[in-house]
Amino acid sequence: MVRVIIFLLLIGNVSIGFAQDTISFMHYNLLNYRNTTNQCTNSTNNPDTKEGHLETIVSHVKPDILTINEMGANWLNPNKLLTNSLNKNGVSHFDQAEYANNSFSGLTNMLFFNSNKLELYNQVALDKDVNNAEMVRVIDVYTLFVKNGALLTGDTTFLTVFVAHLKAGSTSADKDKRQEMAKAAMEYLKNNHKSHSYFFAGDFNIQTHSEACYQTITKNSATTIRFYDPKDAPGSWNNKSTYSNLHTQSTHDGDSRGGCFSTGGMDDRFDFILCGKEVIEGTYGVQYLDGTYTALGQDSRRFNGNIKYPASNIIPASVQNALYEMSDHLPVLMDVSVKDNSVSVNKIATKSKIVISHLNDGDLKVHLPVGHTYPELRVMEMGGKIVRQKVNLEGTKWHIATAGLPSGLYLVNAITSTGEVYTQKVGILGN
Repeated sequence: MVRVIIFLLLIGNVSIGFAQDTISFMHYNLLNYRNTTNQCTNSTNNPDTKEGHLETIVSHVKPDILTINEMGANWLNPNKLLTNSLNKNGVSHFDQAEYANNSFSGLTNMLFFNSNKLELYNQVALDKDVNNAEMVRVIDVYTLFVKNGALLTGDTTFLTVFVAHLKAGSTSADKDKRQEMAKAAMEYLKNNHKSHSYFFAGDFNIQTHSEACYQTITKNSATTIRFYDPKDAPGSWNNKSTYSNLHTQSTHDGDSRGGCFSTGGMDDRFDFILCGKEVIEGTYGVQYLDGTYTALGQDSRRFNGNIKYPASNIIPASVQNALYEMSDHLPVLMDVSVKDNSVSVNKIATKSKIVISHLNDGDLKVHLPVGHTYPELRVMEMGGKIVRQKVNLEGTKWHIATAGLPSGLYLVNAITSTGEVYTQKVGILGN
């Protein structure tokens, strides 16, 4: 049995052409958010207080994509962040990915996104390494598509984001576990690579670019299957003042809050957002904007010190305090431009729409708006590939077989002989 879910695509009476938007990306380790340890308790790491601090930070940054590490393993926690930190004070556009966890870690990742600009297409949780052994933590792979005018013609832009929290520690065993996680991610990418724009975000827990896991991620023999540092700053970042502008850990230099927060001051670059070659070059319409990669609040005056003192000259005092109280990591930020490569159309239909229902066998029953002739009716994958097609239609009621179509989102697209475009999004879920 195939289930079909119908999504309405709201179409405005606008002219579609070439345009450009900006998507802001933020990655953040939340330091045991709603995960209780011997050191991180309700008194030393209060989750309700943290939600208020995250609200302050997000309100300042206004990210379109927010990826996080160190969220407690409970399916209710993402909704708490949505309600108490993100969709606050008139903001209502944030949505979340599906909660995913393995049975052997108390910490999870998550992705939130601006639903006015983006939609979640699919996600995969990697929990086994290349030898089919359980990894320390899940690596989550999220694919989003851009909600721009290109949807009208069956094309859009896809962004795939790997989110990982690699094993902490400096022993050989710790490094081996980080390497196994990196290998698993890159093997998945090699086997599932598509014409998408790729990102790799996370707390890598590394001190130098020469560590094996970082080399695995950034030096794959295939240039299309590797990630690049937008800062292009290889080196041994640990405890080197020359890299102070890149340091993301630790925001504290003495006050450990009962051992919950790491101390030692800002002297490590643990947190990254890496980009695929296609993002650096803008191959698929998404391109890194030079100069936008930064660690929030990092003004290069924090080496071996904390994020709270001295007073910042680049962020408000309220944000500076929130960073200090929220986590022992700084969030990393960057912006990308997104090109709307939609083709021009004469008219956009606004009053009528395609009506779609599904038959018992899962096939589609399509009712087109009356009063028109239709040279062509297409069902397309979100990437633009036509998977079903009817031409020189007579009448407005049509049956479309779905057998053999993979589960996912599709577009039903009909263009009238006078140039009006009717489009509706359809999700097909196969059992």
